[in-house]
Amino acid sequence: MIYKVAICDDEINQCAVLEKIIIEYFNNRAEKCEVEVWYDSMSLCRDIKEFNPQILFLDIELPGDNGVYAGKYIRETLHNDRMNIVFISHKTSYAMELFQIHPYDFLIKPIDDNVLYDTMTKILQLEDVQKKEFRYTYNKTGYSIPYGEIMLFSSRNKTITICKTDGESVSYYGKLSDIVSNLPFQFVCISKSYIVNIKCIKSWKSDAVLLKNGMEISIAQSKRASFKQAIFNYGRSKEVI
Repeated sequence: MIYKVAICDDEINQCAVLEKIIIEYFNNRAEKCEVEVWYDSMSLCRDIKEFNPQILFLDIELPGDNGVYAGKYIRETLHNDRMNIVFISHKTSYAMELFQIHPYDFLIKPIDDNVLYDTMTKILQLEDVQKKEFRYTYNKTGYSIPYGEIMLFSSRNKTITICKTDGESVSYYGKLSDIVSNLPFQFVCISKSYIVNIKCIKSWKSDAVLLKNGMEISIAQSKRASFKQAIFNYGRSKEVI
């Protein structure tokens, strides 16, 4: 497999440094990568669909339309929720603007090599998880769904319903308590009836989450602390939230 990584930053030296570190990172893993570089959001938006990287390092302070514009273009116009966007900036004052784009992370310049390595490792772990499958049995027949296609698990009357990102739902007999401990780290239990995919959360408050399909679900009082910890572990909290 060849990993695709994109960089968009108007600082040419910064692009060169990032590209060098990224290539070294994959060489150390004995894996192949392809890195493409852009210096403005207009050219990035023009070409990004065709290149379709797994990871995009996106500067916020770009000339003309800034990185926030490019991020919204990827999420809202291209409807690409799978791309892992990592914003980079000299500043830290973008909070909620960036959260609406659901970046994976936010790195402050100058970027420390170890911080970049850690971010890359977590992203690749998450990419690997998306391809793995949740397996279940219904009427003595086995089925499987890639974890990346699952938005949430819900439970009622000993029946588990799996809501997928494409809007389809499937059900089988079971209990959430039997599966929660075996799910990947991007899934978090927010009540006795719901387990949600953090990647599918649009926004949240202290007592509820709003999913990308518009569904709002309450977070049980007993689950609020563990929910916050799960969000932190996933990598979204840092400076972005």
